[in-house]
Amino acid sequence: MPASGHRPETNFGAGRRKPDRGIIKEAAALPPTNRASLDYYRSPRPNIRDVVQEAGVLNPVTMEAEPMVSLPDVAVASFGKTELLEAIIGNDDRVRVADQLLSGNPWRQICALRIRAASGQMYVGTGWFIGPKALATAGHCVYLQDEGGWPESIDVIPAKHGGVEPFGHARSAKFACVDGWTKERKRDCDYGVIFLEDDAVGRQVGNFEVQALNDDELRGIDAKISGYPADKDLAEYQYFHERPLSSVTATRLNYDIDTFGGQSGSPIWQDTEERGLIAVGIHTTGGLSSNSGTRISNDVLANLISWLEAAK
Repeated sequence: MPASGHRPETNFGAGRRKPDRGIIKEAAALPPTNRASLDYYRSPRPNIRDVVQEAGVLNPVTMEAEPMVSLPDVAVASFGKTELLEAIIGNDDRVRVADQLLSGNPWRQICALRIRAASGQMYVGTGWFIGPKALATAGHCVYLQDEGGWPESIDVIPAKHGGVEPFGHARSAKFACVDGWTKERKRDCDYGVIFLEDDAVGRQVGNFEVQALNDDELRGIDAKISGYPADKDLAEYQYFHERPLSSVTATRLNYDIDTFGGQSGSPIWQDTEERGLIAVGIHTTGGLSSNSGTRISNDVLANLISWLEAAK
C-alpha cells in the first residue's frame, strides 16, 4: 500500500499495478555521448554576464515564428507570488549549456515545458525523460492548484535552444502525480509524470537512470541541476549549476544551487565514475537562503517505476 501522500492519481483513469521496487536504468540513444558535466563550469564564478539573444522563436502551439515573449513560471499557478520560492544565492553562478553540447547526455534528456492551463494561460517549466514515453517533473507542473488542476496540455521540447528544437517536440494531455500534492499541497509530495502517446521523441534522446540513494550516499555529494529558467533568455535556453547538497531529510534535498522560476521539475543528479549519471531528486522550490527538491525516496521511485510501466 502506498505511503501516506503517495497514492498515485492521473487525469485519465485508475492507477496501474505497482511493480517491485528497483531502479530506472539509463537508456541512452546511440552513438555513445558525453556523460560528463559541463567542463567549462567553474564554481564560484562571480559576475557572470549573459547575452540575451533577440531572436524570434517558434511558437509550439501555432508553429509560427513570433518574437520572444516572457511566459510566467508555472509555480505561480499553485503558489501565487513566487519571489521567495526560488533563490539566487550570492553570486549568480549559473552558466548556459552550450548549444553544441545539447546533442549529448544528459542535456538532450532535459526538456523545456510549455504548459497550457485549463484556463488557456501558458506557463513554463522543466521536465526530464525517465523512459521513452514518460518524463519526471514537479507535481505543480502537472497539477496547477489555482488554475483548474490538470492542465489542458504540455508541450515537451528536449534540448531547446532559442527557436531550435533539435529533436522535435511532443504534446501530452496525460499526467500523473500523487494525492499528497493534488489534495494536500504537500511540498514533500511535489512530483509527477508526463506521459507521451508515442516514443518518437524519447527514443532519440534516451533517459536518466534514477535511484533512491540512502542518506550516507547523498550527504555532501556535488548535486547538479539544469533547466529552463524564466529570468534567463525567457526560458528558451538551458542553464546549469552545481554545488554540494547542504542537507538531506527523508523527503527533501536542500542546496544553495542557484535556480529561478521555470526550473521547477528539473533533475537533480550526481555524476559518478562508477555508476555514471544518476538522478536523485526533482527540483521544486526554495527560499531566501536555500533551494530544495523532492528526494527520490523509495516511495517516489516506486511510483516513477509504476508510471513508467503504465506508459509502455
